Amino acid sequence: MSTEKPELRIATYMCPTHPVQLYELIMELLEEALGCYTTLQYESRKPGPFTDRPDPFINDKVDLAFMTAAAYMKLRKENNPSADLLAVTPVFAHQMNVNNKPGYFSDIIIHRDKKAHNVNTLLDLRGCAFAYSDEESLSGSKIVLKTLKARGENASFFGSLLKSGSHLASAQMVLSKQAEWAAVDSTTLLYTKKYMPEGGRDIILLETLGRLPPYPIVVNRKLNDKIKTAICDALLNLPQTEKWKNKFATFGVLKFDLNHVDIYDGPAAQVWTTQSEELNVRYY
Repeated sequence: MSTEKPELRIATYMCPTHPVQLYELIMELLEEALGCYTTLQYESRKPGPFTDRPDPFINDKVDLAFMTAAAYMKLRKENNPSADLLAVTPVFAHQMNVNNKPGYFSDIIIHRDKKAHNVNTLLDLRGCAFAYSDEESLSGSKIVLKTLKARGENASFFGSLLKSGSHLASAQMVLSKQAEWAAVDSTTLLYTKKYMPEGGRDIILLETLGRLPPYPIVVNRKLNDKIKTAICDALLNLPQTEKWKNKFATFGVLKFDLNHVDIYDGPAAQVWTTQSEELNVRYY
């Protein structure tokens, strides 16, 4: 009789927004809880599966994937037959998340020097160079456009648009003064700010937008239901285990909580469908 352990194939599209070490920690937790081996596929070029390549769920190449809310909502819109939402999501610390609920925010950040130029609100940034991760990002682009529209503005508000490629790169562009402001995923600086020059002290949080829908964990429909349940149980029981709770706190993860497909409808869908104007974009 074979004693070989089963393998759980995990993919993350969340780096470098989140450090890859967070997903390595999730691997360790699941290996211990499920008695399996895990492998991790790291894809930093896209927030979700490539649309012009074979789908990793349909082709049964991935069991579990971490991706952005926008990428998951696109899978739903396309009615992917092999991708389901796992019923759990990580909950991150943030000054606006006082009730420790699922979901995240968009942080509007500026360089400390901008404060000397009477920049105190988002609308004070009219005509300033804006860095963002990509056009489909809820926190990096969509929520900003929706907020500006609600305040009587439109895409002409921006002095110029600088597509950075990631939330971390957007923050670094503000730090180096390549951009005057940026909208970044609220979890981006939780772990990485301490590795920036002088602990990133020159980055100032001007305003917070949202709440945005939780980070989805997407599971292959072909995966055994007992394994899906075991994964959920392992993550939901995290706060009850001091060892794992402390390890995840390093990355700002407070706990895992329940998630549901309905959360990605309504206001979340309205943010996702916000359209931007055609603009010249400088790439860095």
